[in-house]
Amino acid sequence: MLTTRTTLALLLAGAAGAALAADNAPQATAQPQPATVAAPATVAAPAAESAMPTSHEEWVRHLSDFTRNTDMLADPKRFIGAISRITEPEFVGAALNAAMDPNQYSRSLASAMDPRAYANYLRLMDPAVAGTWMQALADPQFVNALFYILSDPGKLMRWGMLPMDPKVTSAALTALNPNNLARWGAAGTDPRLWSAMQAPVNPAWYGAWANTMASPQAYAPAWGNWMATPYGAIPVPMLVPGVAPAR
Repeated sequence: MLTTRTTLALLLAGAAGAALAADNAPQATAQPQPATVAAPATVAAPAAESAMPTSHEEWVRHLSDFTRNTDMLADPKRFIGAISRITEPEFVGAALNAAMDPNQYSRSLASAMDPRAYANYLRLMDPAVAGTWMQALADPQFVNALFYILSDPGKLMRWGMLPMDPKVTSAALTALNPNNLARWGAAGTDPRLWSAMQAPVNPAWYGAWANTMASPQAYAPAWGNWMATPYGAIPVPMLVPGVAPAR
């Protein structure tokens, strides 16, 4: 009889343990779900760094674009990356090639006429930018990184070998290339150049600049929300109807 009772107790204990395991199984499988939902947010976070130029040619185009060439001055991290690139001897060759390209001047002139250039340079007056730079200059790591970039012995050696760099020599010889001279002769007939030069004659151009100067987005982030109220932002009427401000 005692053996029968012991066997029955063991069977009941095993059945109870299996039931508890079955009840806890859905909870155990449901817990990893929040991690899979939050994963896309962590993957999409570094996407802002993709706008950083990666080659010397891209840096030349970036610095000659008046609608976004203040990125390196508004962010100390981007400034370190820019100084690291533009202080390389290869940047000289890329800059020389761009200086002899008529299309480069057309793109740069068009960006200077773009109303977005106003907001591009106005954001340097943002107090948050000044605070970021004060914090960066007080950081020893930032100062050491800047000092290392400017005093790198390998970089100084590369600058000493710059006159013998084939890229710089080929860029200098491009100025004597008849094909390049022909491109400059035909630059006066480029419609993009004429379109940029005729922008001040277009009344809509003044309207776009006026609306951009009156738009709070041009003064963001420090003064961008100065018209915000507890009931929402006050709509700003366009100074020139029908012409949207550039963003």
